[in-house]
Amino acid sequence: PVPPPPPTPAALKPRKTLATTNRTTMPATPLVLALLLLLLAAGPRRVAPASTDRAALLAFRASLSPPSHAALSSWHGPLSASWLGVSLHPPAAAAVAAPPSVAALALQGLNLSGPLPAPSLALLRRLRELDLSANALSGELPCSLPRSLVNLDLSRNALSGAIPTCFPASLPALRTLNLSSNSLGFPLSPWFSFSSRLVALDFSSNALCGAVPPRIVADPDASSLLLLDLSHNRFSGEIPAGITAIRSLQGLFLADNQLSGEIPAGIGNLTYLQALDLSHNRLSGLVPAGLAGCFQLLYLRLGGNQLSGALRPELDALDSLKVLDLSNNRISGEIPLPLAGCRSLEVVILLGNEITGELSGAVAKWQSLRSLSLADNQLSGQLPDWMFSFPVLQWLDLSGNRFEGFIPDGGFNASSVLNGAGGGQGIPSGGMISPQLFVSASVDSTGQQLELGYDLRAAPGIDLSTNLLHGEIPEGLVAMKGLEYLNLSCNYLAGQIPAGLGGMGRLRTLDFSHNGLSGEVPPVIAAMTELEALNLSYNSLSGPLPTTDGLRKFPGALAGNPGICGGEGCTMDATMPEGKISGNNRHGWLSDWHGENGWVSLGAFSISTMTSFFVSLATLLCSPKARNFVFQPVRIEY
Repeated sequence: PVPPPPPTPAALKPRKTLATTNRTTMPATPLVLALLLLLLAAGPRRVAPASTDRAALLAFRASLSPPSHAALSSWHGPLSASWLGVSLHPPAAAAVAAPPSVAALALQGLNLSGPLPAPSLALLRRLRELDLSANALSGELPCSLPRSLVNLDLSRNALSGAIPTCFPASLPALRTLNLSSNSLGFPLSPWFSFSSRLVALDFSSNALCGAVPPRIVADPDASSLLLLDLSHNRFSGEIPAGITAIRSLQGLFLADNQLSGEIPAGIGNLTYLQALDLSHNRLSGLVPAGLAGCFQLLYLRLGGNQLSGALRPELDALDSLKVLDLSNNRISGEIPLPLAGCRSLEVVILLGNEITGELSGAVAKWQSLRSLSLADNQLSGQLPDWMFSFPVLQWLDLSGNRFEGFIPDGGFNASSVLNGAGGGQGIPSGGMISPQLFVSASVDSTGQQLELGYDLRAAPGIDLSTNLLHGEIPEGLVAMKGLEYLNLSCNYLAGQIPAGLGGMGRLRTLDFSHNGLSGEVPPVIAAMTELEALNLSYNSLSGPLPTTDGLRKFPGALAGNPGICGGEGCTMDATMPEGKISGNNRHGWLSDWHGENGWVSLGAFSISTMTSFFVSLATLLCSPKARNFVFQPVRIEY
């Protein structure tokens, strides 16, 4: 075949496109140029992201048990500060408004229940403060809470399980952490340590056990820790020396654990310490003289341990000390005179020790005393004349010692509280309980100072029972109109019951039992409407009882007074039935054991007791094994 002819020059020429053919020219005006410049300056168009915090909060509410949803019913519509417990970050200046983000979540005391909603909380990436205290949240602690958290309070819930080792590292910005009053258990890891930013740590009232971690904070020298509370747990072993290296500490609470060994000698390094509570452990050894280095101490409790030795005179350096509790130890020796330097003392609890000698004149210098308890020691001598001269005294307990002589008849007008000008707290129905001391400690809003306070809960009272006191009851003693508790039992007091008792309108507990008081029962006792507990048993009282029914509500209160008869003009053959009463009763607890008519015959009680004795003896002797044990020969060696 013949090939086609070559293309002509016209066929090789390119075609014009439609755009080229139809292109037009737009005139460049100043207005158009200005619009172009504005568009270039604005940049690419931005679209506001969706609010992830709102979704996280709704997921938080959904994960709670259904009864909790009603408390959060305000959580609807766009996320705003009107949502209960929600605080938002201030909006940032931007061309397009960013969605609101949560800064703080405070939902304390709403009775929220269900597992701790950790996954939804982790989505609140700018959350700084979280308070879910006083709810019923359960489950274990996670390591996935927002790393931005500064203050975290999960106290008074039902959290359980262990505190994970990763927990401190997952919260690097944390300054306050409160996990108290939960059910957290198991030992803490030896590597458990927080950053130096931490200011307050409270793990109290859980079931944590094992040794206290040696380094609560990673760098003690750079630490900001002011408050450390590990009390009311099951920690054991010795107090780690590393704690005494945290020189920033102002409050250290390790009470009610199973700690043993001696108090670290380096405790005096904590020169900023204001409160130290190591009570109710198994600590032994001496009270360290180094405590004098803690010269800012206001509150010192070492009671309920096995500490021994004499009181250290060096403690006089603690001239700011308000509360001193060394009760129920083995402290011996006398109260040293240098302790007169502790002029700020308000509460002194030295009961249950082996302190000897007479009352030191140092005690007289403690003119701010509100409560003094020296019970159950081996103190002796006469009560000094200044014993009742403290101006704000509320509670005085010298029971269970060897004081002798007369009760001093002077100084009873000194105390404004005992004379009714101030008030104590009432006595529980049925008798008197020991005074209770409660302390509160927290860090102020600046995070630089410990706020410390204490509450003394005790009715105005005096207890001189179980001593060797004799003579008559001073009239001035029963003229204290503010007294609610008075116990003079188990002494050798004589004379009549002062009629001035009628002026003690607030008295609720009165115990004069086991003395040698004589005469009639004053009618004013039966007319004391506030009286809840009365014990006049085992004296030498006689004569008719008041005709009113005021005494009939105290069965057994007059046992052991054979001279008492039932009413006016009665004879010894018509004695008043007596009830059963406990032997010592020096703390005012009275027996309320009685029959259908409110009284139990002493004769019936005796017959019942003798019958029980002989039946028990016959039963015992019927057993050959018991009979051989009872009658086996006794070898006496010289």
